[in-house]
Amino acid sequence: MTKKTLSTRDLHLERKVMWDSSIANHEKFLNKETGMFQNSFLETRSCPTCETQNDETLFIKSGGTYVRCAECEMVYLNPVFKDSAIEEYYRGNHNLQSTIVANDFGFYRELYTKGLTGFQKIFDKPNPTILDIGCSAGGFLNIAKEFGWKTFGLEFNKQEAAVSRKSQHEVFEMDLGTFVKTSDLKFDAITLWDVFEHIKNGEALLAQARTVLNANGGVFIQSPTPTALAPKILHEKCNMFDGLEHVNLYTFENIRQLAEKTGFEVYSYCTVISEKGVINNYLNYKDPYLGSTDKLELKDVVTDEYILGNNLGYKFQIFLKKKS
Repeated sequence: MTKKTLSTRDLHLERKVMWDSSIANHEKFLNKETGMFQNSFLETRSCPTCETQNDETLFIKSGGTYVRCAECEMVYLNPVFKDSAIEEYYRGNHNLQSTIVANDFGFYRELYTKGLTGFQKIFDKPNPTILDIGCSAGGFLNIAKEFGWKTFGLEFNKQEAAVSRKSQHEVFEMDLGTFVKTSDLKFDAITLWDVFEHIKNGEALLAQARTVLNANGGVFIQSPTPTALAPKILHEKCNMFDGLEHVNLYTFENIRQLAEKTGFEVYSYCTVISEKGVINNYLNYKDPYLGSTDKLELKDVVTDEYILGNNLGYKFQIFLKKKS
């Protein structure tokens, strides 16, 4: 399929539809007088990485408060939605992700292929097995199948799960915890594409994942990171911070610590998506996502080569290999 090339403005105009839909769903949880989420939906917590209670407030965004741990620099929402409230939110939320992926498939194919080729060389056997958590309509699994993987997925959304099954992927409509308790299947790789930042307890998920991995298996994660150049410049104006869904935003060191706790080691790490266009718009006093300027500020710094070469990309791709 031919790669689709979009301008910064066009790319984010498509994503704005999904963003606006999410924000609209936020509103029923807000206190209209304060603009913050109602306390009945919330609970406070310790740092999801080091478990200390020593955080500093960074800013408030769309009703949620982002803090940073003074001990390990983890960025997270505190307070955060209770499990019952977040389930209610997701059940009432949009199902636009698969449409966005389909419309921008050239962009996603490049990301998916980069991640897959980064770790698949360690599996020297025919038809290795892969489980994609939050597989949506199967965009990534379609590519994995092209590369010779036997494909499985977990997906709550019934419509998207049905679409994925039409491409001959075996899909279960449950979370990983339930799957672990009800299935004897084992996998060579488990993938989380833009899912891990939505999980309140990343350590527990990695521990669960380890139980359904074959020897020499591992977990691949793509997730936005607060150490990227774009959020460091834009702060609360960065779409990384949505106030509700992105509950945990990890640094490389945070992930390494969780890996150590749960029996993994880092096999590979890089960042992707420079967000150069977003940064350039902002530096030129334009809307960072909808501005159309092509003028470069700091032209020797704000380049793809500098950003990605120094692991300052918007999202990280990391593969955690299971320790023997």
